[in-house]
Amino acid sequence: MKDFQLPAYFLSYLDNGSLKIKCDENTSINFFIDGDSRIIDVLDVPIKLDKKPGLIKQLSEGKDLAKNLKDKGITLEIRYQGKTALKLGRDANPKLAKIVTLSNDIEISDLKILKKLSDVF
Repeated sequence: MKDFQLPAYFLSYLDNGSLKIKCDENTSINFFIDGDSRIIDVLDVPIKLDKKPGLIKQLSEGKDLAKNLKDKGITLEIRYQGKTALKLGRDANPKLAKIVTLSNDIEISDLKILKKLSDVF
């Protein structure tokens, strides 16, 4: 069976709202919209995922999404327990991350937090 991938491009079509994903009454993931920003805050993931791709592969696969978001004037911010790990799209300032991602549209805000997040997923 081929892996299912949820297309993330739908983020550019959302104008307002929020979503909480809970497990056993505890919030695991918060998603909300703040102006032109779409924010995903991973608080806890109560399951373990096997066979996940490496961090570099995950980032390189996000290039098209990041460019699409930037073209639409949207920023996707990925947080782990409230701390920003990654930005894609309009407000991304890649600095040295451009060497790794080969994209002007992906910013690694905090490598330690990103590593913790990638360990969870």
